[in-house]
Amino acid sequence: MSDWRGRGKGRPEGQASPEIKGGPGKGGGRPGSQPSLSITGGPGKGGGRPGSQVSLDITGGAGRGGGRGGSQPSLAAKIDFGGDFKYTMKGSPATGSARAETSIGTNTGPEKSPRVADPEGNFMFYLVLGGSTTPVAQFKEASGLKSSTAIFEIEEGGMNHRVHKLPGQSRWDNIVLRYGVSSDTQLAQWRNEILSDEFAKRKSGSIVMMTTAGEEVRRYNFTDGWPVAWEGPHFAADSAEVAVEMVEIAHSGIQIT
Repeated sequence: MSDWRGRGKGRPEGQASPEIKGGPGKGGGRPGSQPSLSITGGPGKGGGRPGSQVSLDITGGAGRGGGRGGSQPSLAAKIDFGGDFKYTMKGSPATGSARAETSIGTNTGPEKSPRVADPEGNFMFYLVLGGSTTPVAQFKEASGLKSSTAIFEIEEGGMNHRVHKLPGQSRWDNIVLRYGVSSDTQLAQWRNEILSDEFAKRKSGSIVMMTTAGEEVRRYNFTDGWPVAWEGPHFAADSAEVAVEMVEIAHSGIQIT
Protein backbone atom coordinates (compact mmCIF):
# COMPACT_ATOMS: atom_id res chain seq x y z
CA MET A 1 0.00 0.00 0.00
CA SER A 2 1.45 3.26 -0.98
CA ASP A 3 1.06 6.28 1.29
CA TRP A 4 -1.46 8.11 -0.91
CA ARG A 5 -4.09 10.16 0.83
CA GLY A 6 -7.16 11.95 -0.43
CA ARG A 7 -7.80 15.68 -0.15
CA GLY A 8 -9.39 15.14 3.29
CA LYS A 9 -6.10 13.59 4.63
CA GLY A 10 -7.89 10.38 5.59
CA ARG A 11 -6.67 6.74 5.59
CA PRO A 12 -3.86 6.06 3.20
CA GLU A 13 -5.05 4.78 -0.12
CA GLY A 14 -8.67 5.56 0.87
CA GLN A 15 -9.16 7.22 -2.47
CA ALA A 16 -8.43 5.53 -5.72
CA SER A 17 -6.57 7.38 -8.40
CA PRO A 18 -9.19 8.30 -11.03
CA GLU A 19 -8.19 8.30 -14.67
CA ILE A 20 -9.56 11.53 -16.07
CA LYS A 21 -8.54 13.09 -19.34
CA GLY A 22 -8.82 16.78 -20.17
CA GLY A 23 -7.48 20.06 -18.90
CA PRO A 24 -8.53 22.01 -15.80
CA GLY A 25 -11.77 24.01 -15.86
CA LYS A 26 -11.92 27.79 -16.15
CA GLY A 27 -12.20 28.06 -12.37
CA GLY A 28 -8.73 26.50 -11.91
CA GLY A 29 -10.00 23.26 -10.33
CA ARG A 30 -8.63 19.73 -10.47
CA PRO A 31 -6.95 18.82 -13.73
CA GLY A 32 -9.22 16.81 -15.96
CA SER A 33 -12.45 17.96 -14.24
CA GLN A 34 -13.60 19.50 -17.47
CA PRO A 35 -13.69 17.28 -20.51
CA SER A 36 -12.30 18.51 -23.80
CA LEU A 37 -15.07 19.50 -26.23
CA SER A 38 -14.93 19.46 -30.00
CA ILE A 39 -17.05 22.44 -31.14
CA THR A 40 -16.80 24.13 -34.54
CA GLY A 41 -17.54 27.82 -35.07
CA GLY A 42 -16.18 31.14 -33.94
CA PRO A 43 -16.70 32.94 -30.63
CA GLY A 44 -19.94 34.81 -29.97
CA LYS A 45 -20.28 38.61 -30.19
CA GLY A 46 -19.79 38.83 -26.41
CA GLY A 47 -16.29 37.33 -26.70
CA GLY A 48 -17.15 34.02 -24.98
CA ARG A 49 -15.70 30.58 -25.42
CA PRO A 50 -14.59 29.78 -28.95
CA GLY A 51 -17.11 27.66 -30.73
CA SER A 52 -20.06 28.72 -28.53
CA GLN A 53 -21.68 30.34 -31.55
CA VAL A 54 -22.17 28.32 -34.68
CA SER A 55 -21.25 29.76 -38.06
CA LEU A 56 -24.29 30.91 -40.09
CA ASP A 57 -24.55 30.97 -43.86
CA ILE A 58 -26.88 33.88 -44.75
CA THR A 59 -27.18 35.39 -48.21
CA GLY A 60 -28.25 38.98 -48.86
CA GLY A 61 -26.96 42.45 -48.08
CA ALA A 62 -26.89 44.29 -44.79
CA GLY A 63 -29.90 46.36 -43.73
CA ARG A 64 -30.03 50.16 -43.89
CA GLY A 65 -29.13 50.30 -40.17
CA GLY A 66 -25.76 48.67 -40.92
CA GLY A 67 -26.54 45.43 -39.08
CA ARG A 68 -25.23 41.91 -39.66
CA GLY A 69 -24.55 41.08 -43.28
CA GLY A 70 -27.36 39.11 -44.81
CA SER A 71 -29.99 40.30 -42.32
CA GLN A 72 -31.94 41.88 -45.17
CA PRO A 73 -32.92 39.66 -48.11
CA SER A 74 -32.94 40.92 -51.68
CA LEU A 75 -36.40 42.03 -52.83
CA ALA A 76 -37.99 42.15 -56.26
CA ALA A 77 -41.52 43.56 -56.22
CA LYS A 78 -43.98 45.17 -58.62
CA ILE A 79 -46.95 47.29 -57.62
CA ASP A 80 -49.83 47.75 -60.09
CA PHE A 81 -51.73 51.07 -59.90
CA GLY A 82 -54.26 50.09 -62.56
CA GLY A 83 -54.01 49.91 -66.33
CA ASP A 84 -50.40 49.41 -67.42
CA PHE A 85 -48.99 51.89 -64.92
CA LYS A 86 -46.56 49.92 -62.72
CA TYR A 87 -44.00 50.64 -60.00
CA THR A 88 -40.97 48.33 -59.97
CA MET A 89 -38.45 47.87 -57.13
CA LYS A 90 -35.33 46.01 -58.24
CA GLY A 91 -33.51 43.58 -55.98
CA SER A 92 -30.24 45.39 -55.32
CA PRO A 93 -29.05 45.03 -51.67
CA ALA A 94 -29.95 47.93 -49.40
CA THR A 95 -27.00 49.84 -47.91
CA GLY A 96 -26.59 52.96 -45.87
CA SER A 97 -25.84 55.04 -48.96
CA ALA A 98 -27.73 53.33 -51.79
CA ARG A 99 -31.42 52.64 -52.25
CA ALA A 100 -33.17 50.00 -54.26
CA GLU A 101 -33.69 51.25 -57.81
CA THR A 102 -37.20 52.24 -58.87
CA SER A 103 -38.78 52.83 -62.24
CA ILE A 104 -42.20 54.12 -63.33
CA GLY A 105 -43.66 53.05 -66.65
CA THR A 106 -46.01 54.97 -68.93
CA ASN A 107 -49.69 54.68 -68.10
CA THR A 108 -51.74 53.46 -71.04
CA GLY A 109 -55.02 53.35 -69.14
CA PRO A 110 -57.86 55.93 -69.31
CA GLU A 111 -55.41 58.73 -68.41
CA LYS A 112 -52.78 58.76 -71.15
CA SER A 113 -50.18 60.56 -69.04
CA PRO A 114 -49.79 60.84 -65.26
CA ARG A 115 -48.52 64.41 -65.70
CA VAL A 116 -50.85 67.39 -65.82
CA ALA A 117 -50.72 69.24 -69.15
CA ASP A 118 -48.58 72.37 -69.09
CA PRO A 119 -50.51 75.66 -69.45
CA GLU A 120 -50.03 77.81 -72.53
CA GLY A 121 -49.36 81.52 -72.86
CA ASN A 122 -52.18 84.01 -73.55
CA PHE A 123 -50.41 85.95 -76.29
CA MET A 124 -51.05 83.68 -79.33
CA PHE A 125 -54.61 83.87 -80.70
CA TYR A 126 -56.65 84.94 -83.72
CA LEU A 127 -60.26 85.43 -84.86
CA VAL A 128 -62.10 83.72 -87.71
CA LEU A 129 -65.62 84.64 -88.92
CA GLY A 130 -68.37 82.91 -90.86
CA GLY A 131 -66.70 79.50 -91.16
CA SER A 132 -63.61 80.94 -92.85
CA THR A 133 -60.15 79.59 -92.02
CA THR A 134 -58.44 82.92 -92.72
CA PRO A 135 -57.60 84.93 -89.56
CA VAL A 136 -59.08 88.42 -89.23
CA ALA A 137 -56.62 91.19 -88.29
CA GLN A 138 -53.78 90.98 -85.76
CA PHE A 139 -55.28 91.24 -82.31
CA LYS A 140 -53.67 92.80 -79.29
CA GLU A 141 -56.32 91.73 -76.79
CA ALA A 142 -59.49 89.62 -76.55
CA SER A 143 -61.70 89.72 -73.46
CA GLY A 144 -65.29 89.12 -72.38
CA LEU A 145 -65.24 85.31 -72.51
CA LYS A 146 -67.55 85.06 -69.54
CA SER A 147 -70.99 83.78 -68.57
CA SER A 148 -72.97 84.32 -65.36
CA THR A 149 -76.29 83.21 -63.91
CA ALA A 150 -78.60 85.24 -61.70
CA ILE A 151 -79.41 83.80 -58.26
CA PHE A 152 -82.83 83.79 -56.59
CA GLU A 153 -82.62 83.52 -52.83
CA ILE A 154 -85.61 82.06 -50.98
CA GLU A 155 -85.86 82.31 -47.20
CA GLU A 156 -87.69 79.41 -45.56
CA GLY A 157 -89.31 79.90 -42.17
CA GLY A 158 -87.67 77.90 -39.40
CA MET A 159 -84.46 77.33 -41.43
CA ASN A 160 -82.11 79.93 -40.02
CA HIS A 161 -78.77 78.36 -40.96
CA ARG A 162 -79.04 79.02 -44.72
CA VAL A 163 -81.18 80.29 -47.58
CA HIS A 164 -82.20 78.43 -50.72
CA LYS A 165 -80.30 79.61 -53.81
CA LEU A 166 -81.95 78.85 -57.14
CA PRO A 167 -80.60 79.58 -60.66
CA GLY A 168 -82.23 82.36 -62.61
CA GLN A 169 -81.52 83.89 -66.01
CA SER A 170 -78.08 83.23 -67.55
CA ARG A 171 -76.23 85.74 -69.70
CA TRP A 172 -73.03 86.03 -71.70
CA ASP A 173 -70.76 89.06 -71.63
CA ASN A 174 -69.90 90.75 -74.92
CA ILE A 175 -66.57 89.87 -76.53
CA VAL A 176 -64.21 92.85 -76.79
CA LEU A 177 -61.46 92.70 -79.40
CA ARG A 178 -58.59 95.18 -79.75
CA TYR A 179 -56.51 94.96 -82.91
CA GLY A 180 -53.86 96.89 -84.80
CA VAL A 181 -55.04 99.13 -87.62
CA SER A 182 -54.15 97.84 -91.07
CA SER A 183 -55.50 98.06 -94.62
CA ASP A 184 -58.07 95.32 -93.77
CA THR A 185 -61.46 96.95 -93.02
CA GLN A 186 -63.52 93.78 -92.60
CA LEU A 187 -64.54 94.43 -88.97
CA ALA A 188 -65.36 98.10 -89.64
CA GLN A 189 -67.59 97.11 -92.59
CA TRP A 190 -69.35 94.54 -90.39
CA ARG A 191 -70.19 97.30 -87.95
CA ASN A 192 -71.45 99.50 -90.83
CA GLU A 193 -73.94 96.79 -91.79
CA ILE A 194 -75.60 97.15 -88.38
CA LEU A 195 -75.64 100.94 -88.78
CA SER A 196 -77.38 100.43 -92.14
CA ASP A 197 -80.20 98.46 -90.44
CA GLU A 198 -79.00 95.14 -91.82
CA PHE A 199 -79.40 93.46 -88.44
CA ALA A 200 -80.25 90.06 -89.96
CA LYS A 201 -76.64 89.54 -91.00
CA ARG A 202 -75.27 87.87 -87.89
CA LYS A 203 -72.07 85.85 -87.98
CA SER A 204 -70.64 83.03 -85.97
CA GLY A 205 -66.93 82.83 -85.34
CA SER A 206 -64.12 81.48 -83.20
CA ILE A 207 -61.31 82.84 -81.09
CA VAL A 208 -58.50 80.31 -81.59
CA MET A 209 -55.75 79.90 -78.99
CA MET A 210 -52.32 78.79 -80.28
CA THR A 211 -49.03 77.56 -78.88
CA THR A 212 -45.74 79.29 -79.62
CA ALA A 213 -45.10 76.52 -82.16
CA GLY A 214 -48.29 77.46 -84.05
CA GLU A 215 -50.35 74.46 -82.88
CA GLU A 216 -54.02 74.92 -82.02
CA VAL A 217 -54.83 74.49 -78.31
CA ARG A 218 -58.49 75.49 -77.97
CA ARG A 219 -61.35 77.23 -79.77
CA TYR A 220 -63.94 79.54 -78.23
CA ASN A 221 -66.82 79.31 -80.70
CA PHE A 222 -69.51 82.01 -80.46
CA THR A 223 -72.83 81.95 -82.33
CA ASP A 224 -75.06 84.68 -83.83
CA GLY A 225 -72.56 87.46 -83.24
CA TRP A 226 -73.00 91.06 -84.26
CA PRO A 227 -70.92 94.18 -83.48
CA VAL A 228 -72.63 96.41 -80.93
CA ALA A 229 -69.80 98.96 -80.68
CA TRP A 230 -66.71 100.11 -82.52
CA GLU A 231 -63.96 102.50 -81.48
CA GLY A 232 -61.15 103.94 -83.59
CA PRO A 233 -57.54 104.50 -82.53
CA HIS A 234 -56.27 107.32 -80.34
CA PHE A 235 -53.79 109.39 -82.31
CA ALA A 236 -50.87 111.17 -80.66
CA ALA A 237 -47.99 112.86 -82.50
CA ASP A 238 -45.55 112.19 -79.65
CA SER A 239 -46.32 108.45 -79.42
CA ALA A 240 -44.70 105.51 -81.23
CA GLU A 241 -47.32 102.96 -80.21
CA VAL A 242 -49.29 100.86 -82.68
CA ALA A 243 -52.68 102.33 -83.67
CA VAL A 244 -55.38 100.11 -82.11
CA GLU A 245 -59.08 99.79 -82.91
CA MET A 246 -61.78 98.13 -80.80
CA VAL A 247 -64.90 96.18 -81.71
CA GLU A 248 -67.44 94.76 -79.25
CA ILE A 249 -69.44 91.69 -80.31
CA ALA A 250 -72.72 90.49 -78.78
CA HIS A 251 -73.56 86.83 -79.25
CA SER A 252 -75.89 84.02 -78.13
CA GLY A 253 -73.34 81.81 -76.35
CA ILE A 254 -69.89 80.22 -76.45
CA GLN A 255 -68.90 76.61 -76.88
CA ILE A 256 -65.35 75.48 -76.11
CA THR A 257 -63.72 72.85 -78.32
